[in-house]
Amino acid sequence: MIEPLEILTRLVRTPSETGAEAEIIRETAALCEALDLRPEVSPDGLVFRVESEVGGPTLLFCSHLDTIAAGEGWARSPVGAPASETHLYGHGVVDAKASCAAILATFGFYARGGLPRGQIVGALSIGGEGNDPSLPRLLRTIGHLDGGIVGEPTQMQIAASQVGLMMVELTARGERSHVSRASGENAIHALLRDLQTLRDLRFQRRDEKQGRVKITPTRLVAGVADSVTPPTAHALLDIRVTQQYDHEEVLEILRGAVASELRVLSDRWSPCETPESEPLVVAARAALPDARVYASDESGDWAFLEELNVPAIKVGPGNPALAHGAGERIALEAFERGVVGYIRLAKTCLMRLDSPDDY
Repeated sequence: MIEPLEILTRLVRTPSETGAEAEIIRETAALCEALDLRPEVSPDGLVFRVESEVGGPTLLFCSHLDTIAAGEGWARSPVGAPASETHLYGHGVVDAKASCAAILATFGFYARGGLPRGQIVGALSIGGEGNDPSLPRLLRTIGHLDGGIVGEPTQMQIAASQVGLMMVELTARGERSHVSRASGENAIHALLRDLQTLRDLRFQRRDEKQGRVKITPTRLVAGVADSVTPPTAHALLDIRVTQQYDHEEVLEILRGAVASELRVLSDRWSPCETPESEPLVVAARAALPDARVYASDESGDWAFLEELNVPAIKVGPGNPALAHGAGERIALEAFERGVVGYIRLAKTCLMRLDSPDDY
């Protein structure tokens, strides 16, 4: 039987940049077969199940296989340097291949040993790091769900709340002319003024758990040639939205603050919260007694379960502070705890969802 660390190593060594996920889907399908799972494979990812011999609730484990581009600055190979005695290094090992590997190992465990009741469904999607996530399409093939575990790095703490996300393009306009005779507005200067305004902008309502709305520019594009003032300048804004505001209200505040044009690129990720009294959260605390319950400042696929009114939490191995960085790594001991934690979550959550009055 394939070991959890080998699963993770194979995933990390397989290219999986967003938009080019065919190879990681094939490799994950091969891992499923080695674990005695029978995946439903499509261009959107994989769905696989383990069912008990008796009825009961259905619990989802989901995560995303894709990664952003590796970028520069790596001292080790970004596609899976050999594990040291304490860590495995590699691009995407934290976000979110450790969660994917722990899900696969958990399903392999129950495929061999059996579930006490109900069924678990795994969904490993693509596009999670882009603007076309495939999880909503996978969910349409699964059917009814009683709860969901979203695999993202939380150091196996229990995120019962997470912020939403909007991606917005900011476009400033100016006058194109030769720099020696430029007299009109320079689009770069106009964009910089608006970015300064947004840096100082303070949203008045603060959420008790999720804090304040946060705006971060992540990309800048401007210029047509040397010696030419640009007619346009663009910035991509990453906006983390709390439960205190809906997306349209945030946009109205931005429109009143800047002169540049605003274009929404993505607004599918709404803020999420599952009350701590919900059976799923109660069960997670029983399965992971040393974990704290907290509000995550990162967004993700949980929003698509929220749209379906499926109670969910976000839990996964790995330190989120190391995600997307050169030198991304996970401690082997932390990954092993993640696998054990997922195995316990599956059993405890199914029992709790099936018989909430027994707890």
